[in-house]
Amino acid sequence: MSQAHVSLLVLTDVEENVKFLNRILRNLGATVQCHWIDSIDRLTGALEKHSPELLWLFSDGDAAEIKRVAQLRKGGTPMVPLLVVGENIDESSIAAAIQAGAQDLVSVQHVERLCSVAYRELHAFQLKQALNETLLSAAQYRHQLTALKAGTEDAVACAQEGILVEMNSAWAQLFGHDNGDAMRGLPIMDFFEPSSQTTLKGGLIACTKDQWDSTPLRVTALTKAGSAVPVEVWLKRSVFDGDTAIRLTVPSTRPQSTAPQQLVEEAVHRDPITGFYHRRHFIELLTKRLESSPRGGVRFLAYLRPDKFGEIKDDIGPLASEAILVQLAEVIRRLTQTNDLYGRFGGLVFTVLLERGTVRDAEAWAENVIVAISDHLFEIADRTVNVTCTLGLSEVSSGANRVESVLIDAEQANNRGRKRGGNQVVLAEIADEGTRVRRSDIIWVEKIRSALMDDRFRLIHLPIVSLHGKQGDRFDTVLRMLDKKGEEIPAGEFMPAAGRHEMLRTLDRWVIDASIVFSRKHQPDQVFVKLSMNSVVDKTLLDWLEKEVEGSSIDTSSICFQVSAEEITRHLAQAKTLVSGLRSLGFSFAVEHFGIDHDPIKILSNIPMQYLKIDGSLMQGLSDNQTHQETVQRFINAARQKGIETIAERVEDANTMAVLFQLGVSYMQGYYVQEAEVILEDPEITREPDFEWSPENKKTG
Repeated sequence: MSQAHVSLLVLTDVEENVKFLNRILRNLGATVQCHWIDSIDRLTGALEKHSPELLWLFSDGDAAEIKRVAQLRKGGTPMVPLLVVGENIDESSIAAAIQAGAQDLVSVQHVERLCSVAYRELHAFQLKQALNETLLSAAQYRHQLTALKAGTEDAVACAQEGILVEMNSAWAQLFGHDNGDAMRGLPIMDFFEPSSQTTLKGGLIACTKDQWDSTPLRVTALTKAGSAVPVEVWLKRSVFDGDTAIRLTVPSTRPQSTAPQQLVEEAVHRDPITGFYHRRHFIELLTKRLESSPRGGVRFLAYLRPDKFGEIKDDIGPLASEAILVQLAEVIRRLTQTNDLYGRFGGLVFTVLLERGTVRDAEAWAENVIVAISDHLFEIADRTVNVTCTLGLSEVSSGANRVESVLIDAEQANNRGRKRGGNQVVLAEIADEGTRVRRSDIIWVEKIRSALMDDRFRLIHLPIVSLHGKQGDRFDTVLRMLDKKGEEIPAGEFMPAAGRHEMLRTLDRWVIDASIVFSRKHQPDQVFVKLSMNSVVDKTLLDWLEKEVEGSSIDTSSICFQVSAEEITRHLAQAKTLVSGLRSLGFSFAVEHFGIDHDPIKILSNIPMQYLKIDGSLMQGLSDNQTHQETVQRFINAARQKGIETIAERVEDANTMAVLFQLGVSYMQGYYVQEAEVILEDPEITREPDFEWSPENKKTG
């Protein structure tokens, strides 16, 4: 550990411990400076003042104390290694300390190991510092390069009513032309792949009506030679020759492609062939991501591998086969979303961590990937190769910290699919599912009961926005439970257990009660409230609702109850009775998750409704999926004939929005609009409920 100077921060209430560390480290030839603090309360200030390279904590193994120190360290100097010193340690105590946030646990009885661990962590810390300094220098150099090359020309064109009327030389060159003469006056769609035309057309129409934001569209351009070029196109309404026009801009990326920071990032963390994260860095990012719950919905790990790739390699050669992997990576990348994490996990293996609204959405995304790869023509020199892949899909539980087990589940699912012939999606099997569910339910039922008693449920409201300029505030309602520390728990974690233990009706009535309060207080145009199957078949619900609104000042039409298409299909007679009663009380009605049943149009013929919410799984890859586009169009046309407005669920990117605009959807909701965590939340709803939960007697009215 020989070096000029090492700054240590030692947290202990015994001065002799500081002297002990100073003595043994100096004996190794290190020049150390120990800063002693005797209280955790002084830790934050000491970290800022001394900028230590190692943080030492003398502890009796108290996990809570270690965790608190780790959290304070993370808030100020997260890179500084935390080493805990204790007595009589063993494997379990070391594991517990690491789990709590320390880099390692060492013992005063084993000085050699203590010194080795100190050297290891100090060396790693200094390497990280050096890398950060290199990246900082690269960033500064990148800024200088950008300034020097500020004159680099973006590709810009102008279109009126879908016809190119003007463009600069960079636009012409992007499409393989010497100048714009050969492009001027032609339909802009002629210069983009058919799979991108619906997306681009929708964006152009929305922009013409001044209903487009600044988000770029991901589309594929066609060059004069017939090559496909993925680009991001920015749209902006403008004026050309006195008439409304749309300016299309493809930003130049040449300066960034050679920037020092990017070169360092790619060299350290990315596969140079595909641009995906290396296996090790992917695992690091995956581990960090799994420390927190998903923003909403579900989280899955996809494990993708091409089928029979050995035969392809033997046929076209190793260099050409590597080029196929590059194209394969591009297909996968094109179908990912902003928040997805993707890596090249091995020679032929690609992994993606994705977050979607429901399990069905994740499966739909995976199916789209398999179909897109199967349909893609992989062109190598003068050869065209067909490739299929198998995708293993493993759900990641909230707060899961066993990265290895998640990867193993996904890999095993992939192996099963390949043995079955490949070209398919396979969900991972969970061992002893029944036992796991029963044990989990016991915990959740108690948490739900406690939250009802303590009034620890909250509503979050997600905006539903018009695609055609209609005014008004419309919100979908999402239920959250707060744990005893005040942390939010998504409904997807506790609602399944509530359903298995006949608690949904109680939760439904809490949501209805709170939504009435919200509507009366904020006076939105519409609040959408979900009803479970228990409420659909509940004969007392209508009487209870009538009493709730009796004498109140609320406009009942501002409450729109919604039931899933699946539950309506199962309980059609009860649903018709319920909807009739709701409408007699002045409430609105919507069918959600529409389009996934075998005969969805039957619901339109039997259930009167104001809104039809098209299931989010049909939004997965909508911009590239002609079949899904035709399906959604059929639903929109059928609803329009009956005067029903349509809402697209779980919209997550600009390309999907553009297609929906082109298809004529009335409204949309989802993370592209805004995330649930930052929407109107009403923590002040603390009315005493007029119902209670009792283990012996379930009283709901």
